[in-house]
Amino acid sequence: MAAPNGAGDGLIAQVPHSVVFSFNNCMMISTSSAFFSAHPGHELRIHGWLSQQKPLCFVLTTGARSGTDSARLVATSDLIESMSGRRASIFGDLLDRELYSQVLAGDASRMEHLVRVTINTLIANEVTVLVVDGWQLYSVSHDLAHVMGRIAAQHASLALKREITVLQYMVVPNAISGASDMGKCVGVVELSEDELRAKQRAIEGYPGIDGEREEIAKIEGLHALGAEYFFVPPDLKLLLEKPQIKPLYEQYGEERVQRGVYREVIRWRHVEAILAQLAKSFEI
Repeated sequence: MAAPNGAGDGLIAQVPHSVVFSFNNCMMISTSSAFFSAHPGHELRIHGWLSQQKPLCFVLTTGARSGTDSARLVATSDLIESMSGRRASIFGDLLDRELYSQVLAGDASRMEHLVRVTINTLIANEVTVLVVDGWQLYSVSHDLAHVMGRIAAQHASLALKREITVLQYMVVPNAISGASDMGKCVGVVELSEDELRAKQRAIEGYPGIDGEREEIAKIEGLHALGAEYFFVPPDLKLLLEKPQIKPLYEQYGEERVQRGVYREVIRWRHVEAILAQLAKSFEI
């Protein structure tokens, strides 16, 4: 199965040999793994990897579109438990609206605290591989989770005196996000028929994602569920620079303000201010 972004021979060149091995003619991430996502439900995108690796799972927010609805968080907790995975020290610690309010206010203090908690957890669990939401300029929370997880891995690596390998995956297809490049593909998990059926059941039974499920299936096709790709993320310092394209979350925000759903649009400048505070606090 062809990898996106032109990945070809030598896929594991940038990943330490100790964390990659051959399994049923595919590449699979190994050893002590962790997963850091913005929302419950993201684990469905890499369900096969999770079922094989049983990682320690961080979830930044509840994923509720309104109020304090915890249906998605409960569904993710149940799914992780069913695969013998583990909930991490951060698991739905923020409401989405709380995170957005903090971004608009330029207040990174809570996020800084959560990064420190993540650092300690990665160290205590001697994590060797961390998979984070892809940096796609699609969702503010996705991108912040990406940066928070990577900062935590960087500092935990210093304490452990060895590098924690950090990889990203596509939370949404590039056709939706508008992102042109996810970086070098360094690994792919190809699912067996049983694993594929389990993934399909999990996706079909997950609450509150009907629209996303249909949109992604229309773009990718059901065959895409059978392979999960992992990429080397861009240099952290590059993420502090103004992107060359308008983030899609600005467009979505503008549409919601026009409909009266939001009062204010989260712009790149708001995210940039948070990133600058995180970079200063953690000496990036």
